[in-house]
Amino acid sequence: MSDESFNGREEQFERLWEGQTPKGINRVKALKFRQYILEHVRQKRRPLTRENAKRYWMGDIQREEAENESF
Repeated sequence: MSDESFNGREEQFERLWEGQTPKGINRVKALKFRQYILEHVRQKRRPLTRENAKRYWMGDIQREEAENESF
């Protein structure tokens, strides 16, 4: 993954987590996104933290699981 797409994905997570839209902050969208991501984190049996949500969004958790399955 290139640095540019990595940074873009990270920025996208931050905008979605905060609920930033072109018209300003939308708390409903932020809460909906957080609930969506944290549900995926919960299914992976990880603590429900912002850091784990970001790791899931960036694909780190899935990558770790794939590496563990290959052994």
